[in-house]
Amino acid sequence: MDNQIPLATIQTLARSVFKEAAKYGFSQLDVIRLVNELMDNCTAQEREIAEPIGNHEKPTVMTSGTACLPLSSKRLMIRSFDAESDIALLDTWLSVKYGRHFVLSSTAAQSISIDELVFGERNHLGIITTLEQKPIGALAYLDHDDGQRRAELRKLIGDSEYRGKGFAEEATRLWIAYGLDALKLDKIYVSTLQTNLGNIRLNERIGFQVEGLLRDELLIDGVRHDVLRMGYCRNYPVPT
Repeated sequence: MDNQIPLATIQTLARSVFKEAAKYGFSQLDVIRLVNELMDNCTAQEREIAEPIGNHEKPTVMTSGTACLPLSSKRLMIRSFDAESDIALLDTWLSVKYGRHFVLSSTAAQSISIDELVFGERNHLGIITTLEQKPIGALAYLDHDDGQRRAELRKLIGDSEYRGKGFAEEATRLWIAYGLDALKLDKIYVSTLQTNLGNIRLNERIGFQVEGLLRDELLIDGVRHDVLRMGYCRNYPVPT
């Protein structure tokens, strides 16, 4: 079948649901009842005539001139990070739960400081703004390995007013083009918490492919979380 969800994504979701059900005290019979309810909901959804979740207009991105900052698209811009003017704003975005994953190191399995993030020699940061130059989020390439031509991508829409409107996807497409053209990356990867299904779906739509599931990889607030590793290679076809 076309457009099948990758098996690793399904396994991640199933593991997440099972862990939550087990904490709640589900028995084997309860799990079977849950599966039946999911099937009933799927059947009901097929009868509905409604726009699928996340089916917004695909962002129009100008990919020319992506070898240097600033970058621009139809609705936003990405400019260089200015430590003097931007560090306080970034610190505010990272102080809330929504932004904490931006500074979680997938290699050290712990949060890095904002100084390490901003001034690390192997990190590259950009600020997402509206066309009127209002800052709304941040992007980063972390642990850039020039020899291996790879880096880890991070994205964050810090201004809640602009979440859920396609800005993260639009900015990420530009940032990938910048990574390929300016940094000469051959491999870009992301590490996504197993509970962040919206982010997983966004990454798949852009062209990232599931590479593996790191079980109980991160400890956050005393709870271990799975991490889904996804990758994007230079020779991958651009999704249409």
